[in-house]
Amino acid sequence: MNDRWFTPTSARRTLRRIRPTVEKLYRIYQELEYRRPAEIVSDDRVEPLYFTMLDRLVQGLDDLVGQGVHVGDLKQGLLDFPASRDGRPVMLCWRVGEPGLQFWHELEDGFDRRRVDENGPWDELD
Repeated sequence: MNDRWFTPTSARRTLRRIRPTVEKLYRIYQELEYRRPAEIVSDDRVEPLYFTMLDRLVQGLDDLVGQGVHVGDLKQGLLDFPASRDGRPVMLCWRVGEPGLQFWHELEDGFDRRRVDENGPWDELD
């Protein structure tokens, strides 16, 4: 965990601000997967655009992490926002393509066992 904790309100506010960046990083990741060489031999040339895109991806991810956001799985476009619910640490979660932040999950459960945000009890720690 990092030092930043979110409430549903602060996570939604942050998501509104970073969503265009996350969607762009998601598209860059998809393009990198498409362009990734199947096999690289030490003498093979990799197109410079690949490294430019990779650099943009790394810078964008660093920015998200610096804001306290956890990138769960960029291939699926998953983000987690550390939060506290009823005195225990949990993650508010969102995936690219979803209309907004509506779910949370226990730390050990992950995305597959996420639950709908039922409006509480959230701890105000941010």
